[in-house]
Amino acid sequence: MMKNTLEDYKAAVKLKYESEKIGNYSSFLLNPSRAKLRKLCGELFKNNTNTDDLKSFSAFFQFDFSLNCSNRLKEQTDKFRPIETFFKGETDLADIEAVNIAAILVDFNSRPYLKFSKQEALKKENIPSTSIESLNTGDVFGATEFIKKNTISADLPIQPSFLKKKKLSLYQKKVVIPGMLLIIMLSGIGYSFLPKKECMQWQKDHYEAVDCETKAVGFVDLYSTMPLNKNMLNFRKIKICDTTTFFKHNKPILWYCKKGNQLVFFNGPGFNPENEKPLKPITQYMIDKYMK
Repeated sequence: MMKNTLEDYKAAVKLKYESEKIGNYSSFLLNPSRAKLRKLCGELFKNNTNTDDLKSFSAFFQFDFSLNCSNRLKEQTDKFRPIETFFKGETDLADIEAVNIAAILVDFNSRPYLKFSKQEALKKENIPSTSIESLNTGDVFGATEFIKKNTISADLPIQPSFLKKKKLSLYQKKVVIPGMLLIIMLSGIGYSFLPKKECMQWQKDHYEAVDCETKAVGFVDLYSTMPLNKNMLNFRKIKICDTTTFFKHNKPILWYCKKGNQLVFFNGPGFNPENEKPLKPITQYMIDKYMK
């Protein structure tokens, strides 16, 4: 019975990171830094009661997590550097405890490594030949093996099944193909003249897509541009009123940070783009203290 290896574990965690970096915690993970990963770690452990996760925290940082350990955690910022470069694809991770922390940061379910290694690896024929994003990271026959075995080598002869195509009629060859080429050429010319909005910038209460090479004017000059994340275009600063809903199914749906003696609200987790302070989920205590 074949078991999963450490290389499989690291590859599966890295795959999970690729999807999570544009998810709810994209402000921490899309362009990770040691400080951002440390802040995310602190936020995730505030409500984390998972025994294995708490053991992984203690093993990695050499002290137990508590709600008042934020200052001690700040002193450990440099310990996140290998995880940062691992997520960026610059280096590998040799420390199992560091991989376990990386798995927690991206919410990889089959953690820690000891649990993952005991799972039976799937046979090749059980792995669906779909895109790599569809791989279930909870049932991994080595993500590295998946990549190797689902890549067609250039040295192998092309099988006839790959060459089965419907023959084009004479009319299609003379009319359809030139027409398609003309459309592609015109589209390419038009695209070259359009501004490429591959960045985004905070504007008063939301993010807007902007041209990375064009200097923005007016209010948006206060904030720097960052790589475009379409999920973050729905991120908003919220003005609350008497009818504002703070909870849904007993779970917070608004996040906040303090500005003086007031609370500033947003519709998702992450950072306040105006001062880069981490956002916290709203609690009834904060509502009673500041809103009533």
